[in-house]
Amino acid sequence: MKKLILVLLLPLSIAAQKNYPKLMDDYMLALTNVKDFSGAVLVMKQGKVLLKKGYGMADREWNIPNTTDTRFRIGSVTKQFTAACILQLEEAGKLSLDDKLSKYYPGYPKGDSVSIHMLLNHTSGIANFTAIPGFEDVERLSWSRDSMVAWFKDKPYNFSPGSKYAYSNSGYFLLGCIVEKASGQTYDAYLRQHILDKLSMKNSGVDKLDIVLPLRARGYLKKDGETINADFISMEWPFSAGALYSTLDDMYTWDRALYTNKILTEASRKKMFTPGKRNYGYGFVIDSLEGHFRIWHNGDIPGFSTNFSRFVNDDICTIVFSNNGINTNFVAIALADILFDVPVELPYIHKEVKIDPAILSRYIGKYSVGITIEMIVKDGKLYRHTNGVPDIELIPESETKFFYGDGSDRQFEFEVDAAGKVLKVWFHNSGQKGEIKKIE
Repeated sequence: MKKLILVLLLPLSIAAQKNYPKLMDDYMLALTNVKDFSGAVLVMKQGKVLLKKGYGMADREWNIPNTTDTRFRIGSVTKQFTAACILQLEEAGKLSLDDKLSKYYPGYPKGDSVSIHMLLNHTSGIANFTAIPGFEDVERLSWSRDSMVAWFKDKPYNFSPGSKYAYSNSGYFLLGCIVEKASGQTYDAYLRQHILDKLSMKNSGVDKLDIVLPLRARGYLKKDGETINADFISMEWPFSAGALYSTLDDMYTWDRALYTNKILTEASRKKMFTPGKRNYGYGFVIDSLEGHFRIWHNGDIPGFSTNFSRFVNDDICTIVFSNNGINTNFVAIALADILFDVPVELPYIHKEVKIDPAILSRYIGKYSVGITIEMIVKDGKLYRHTNGVPDIELIPESETKFFYGDGSDRQFEFEVDAAGKVLKVWFHNSGQKGEIKKIE
């Protein structure tokens, strides 16, 4: 009888199992075909790689596709490597996280009030150089470290050191300089000797203007619907805040190492993964997604976007590279949601339909989507209005679903009763769907 019950249940069990690699690849293929995604993706669960694949083109002029070995600029994902260098130097007794900036830069404004700890978790208040007016005039120039520091050090602080959080590339630039001063090596040399070579991350390093880098992806952007070459930036500026390149396998190696003492002691890793203000640790954001504990960071540099996410309680890692400016945060969330059995809508081409303009009055009001937005009607069209930014037209693809007119993959969907009264409102963002509330 037991055998009979097992046989009867077996088809149901098999049917209930999901082919996660195919589901994720289907999502990525739809994203590539519909949204022109270009990059590479790796998804691992419990030591097993479920998806590792390149999509789109590494070099469009030479028609060279992205592969699993393509090297991508990773932008601010660099910060976790810089944080690891600092923590190693603390372990070696060459610095203290309580050290003040003035120890390494005497005369730096308020340097006696800024600690290395504050630089690591973005609570120093030091102005972010990429947000300073005029940066676009100097970002192509290759200056010395001291000249770059001189360019931003006299800018007003955002707040009193230690009192608040504000993301600062300047802070991580200074941390790279501190690595050099405390170790006696260049940042590049220290990183390679103490992290990259230790882990055999042979396809990662500091990107420089003069290096010939095999299997390099070129960076692209979308402008007015056309693909163009990304703006040039001197890699001297991103430095220890964003100048690294890497590959899927190397970043996966890094993920595995962060479970061990190979690079950092357990005590140092605890410091790195302890959330401070705005859930920022040292080079990582610490939060949750769909109730699953997450340690992650994204990186953006002209033409490239990266997301590196670790769900350590589930032993899941997602790595997403893009070399045409597509926001990888949403891609990473979609891939994780598939693993967590959260419904994800495949990307599709949105087509406008004609509807009776009178219907639009149903949707006028204020809604909460993390921020407060307002639905307004102008000249017979529905718009999303938010103070301080241009209105975005919401184009109907049915009487109840509207897509953003700015080309982003976002939609509002309204559930209405027979009388046209709105019962529920859903916000779709790059495949994810969540209910939002009407507040007025």
